Amino acid sequence: METVSIKTPLNVNVEMAHAGVGRRLLAFLLDLLFIFIYLWLINKIFFQWLGLDQGVFSSTDIPEYDLDVFLQVIYLIFLLPAIFYSFLTEYLFNGQTFGKMICGIRVVKLSGYRAGFSEYFTRWVFRLIDFWTGSFMVLFFIPIFGENIALSMAGLMTMGTGFVAFFLILRTKNSQRLGDIVAGTTVLKIKEKQSIDITILEELQEAYIPRYQQVMKLSDNDARIIKDTFMLAKKGRDYKTMKRLRERLEKVMDIQSDQSDIEFIDTVMKDFNYYTQKL
Repeated sequence: METVSIKTPLNVNVEMAHAGVGRRLLAFLLDLLFIFIYLWLINKIFFQWLGLDQGVFSSTDIPEYDLDVFLQVIYLIFLLPAIFYSFLTEYLFNGQTFGKMICGIRVVKLSGYRAGFSEYFTRWVFRLIDFWTGSFMVLFFIPIFGENIALSMAGLMTMGTGFVAFFLILRTKNSQRLGDIVAGTTVLKIKEKQSIDITILEELQEAYIPRYQQVMKLSDNDARIIKDTFMLAKKGRDYKTMKRLRERLEKVMDIQSDQSDIEFIDTVMKDFNYYTQKL
């Protein structure tokens, strides 16, 4: 299984399974299908049911003329969700379009944090290069070959759609297209079912006595990343990662512990849960 190295805010590298070209391509095609269905419905409503294509701007009657203009404005507004589809869905659904949901993949930041507005917007902007370069290149052929030949080449050029993204995902270290590289993101596989073991909170006995009050230097997001990293390393018997995680925690918390790596990290998580539940 090919992996992506995610460097967490605690300076610990975690190996995660990347989505791969196949899953990303399938998600892309599914999203295109959803966009096509949406556009088909919108065009059916406006052109067949409302007659937007009948006499637009040709009526000499001012009220009808105004109605035609009004319908065109509304039509353009309804096109916006299709234009901004990937940006809107990834922003609203935490890094997933509907196609990504079906394929079980998600956009994440290489820093270990969730991607945000700027990252999703950057990825959307660079889709023009990553996915549609082949289609737009036909515009450069018109002055050279003439409109007829250029348009006849449009079908072939459209086959180049996604070539840039496909090539970069295969060739870059973290399986990133250009938009991912600029935004600092990648796309990972996600589990269909989330195990209770990767949640931050744990059951603590009523008589539990915390050991490290310095855990209050950690944020909620730090604790989540520590927990996820610890569980993955423990499951994979990645003792090297656990040692680096322990060293980083000791530095952040400014302590030295005589516990083993596993015992120390486990205690840190329990202490964090203890103090946060008391707040």
